[in-house]
Amino acid sequence: MLSFIQLRKAAVIPALLALLFSAPGHATNPPVNTGDTLIVGDSVFALSGDIQRYLEQDLNEEVDSHARSGCQMIGGNLICSRRYAIPQQYANASKAGINTVIFNGGGNDIQLNSCRPSLSACMPLLNSLEAEIANLVARMKADGIENIIFLGYYNATGQAAELREINEYSMDYKAANYPAMGVTFIDVRDAFAGNEAQYIASDGIHPTAAGSRVLADLILQQLD
Repeated sequence: MLSFIQLRKAAVIPALLALLFSAPGHATNPPVNTGDTLIVGDSVFALSGDIQRYLEQDLNEEVDSHARSGCQMIGGNLICSRRYAIPQQYANASKAGINTVIFNGGGNDIQLNSCRPSLSACMPLLNSLEAEIANLVARMKADGIENIIFLGYYNATGQAAELREINEYSMDYKAANYPAMGVTFIDVRDAFAGNEAQYIASDGIHPTAAGSRVLADLILQQLD
């Protein structure tokens, strides 16, 4: 993720470099059972790899992840080119045996857009993101994916405060509309509220190991 968080110009380059030189984490003892779950998305999943690892440990099966740090739903940037945009991650992944897709996206699109922090200025982008997500969901359904899960974004702290309105609008929209699309929306805001110091890393952006554990548990609730 770069969730809906504004970084000051002085902090943008260090944050991007941190993503550039980071690699997804992997389970040290990967399960032997072949799974039926695919992850696509941004650095909420990819930066540490903790969510994937927790899911594999608890499900005792492999979870295929094509998520990459810095990636957008639409287009690309210095860290993640458009060929790894989230819809392309899905297109590039093997769907053989896959019944469940867990994904997120849109955080980087907003973070890197000059419309922020104005909700009204970002409305065209938000509408474009929802249209792209709807198209991606349609492709998943056409591929026979039975369980489609969108992991929502939490409200982060510090400089994120002025972007809270955008995130609240986006998450509220998803909560109201995704069930009718056949998408399970996981709203993580309440789980993180009041626990930001424990669940969000010092960069104010990414989940800690504890935060990733919470996110994995919320996903597991939908896989039971």
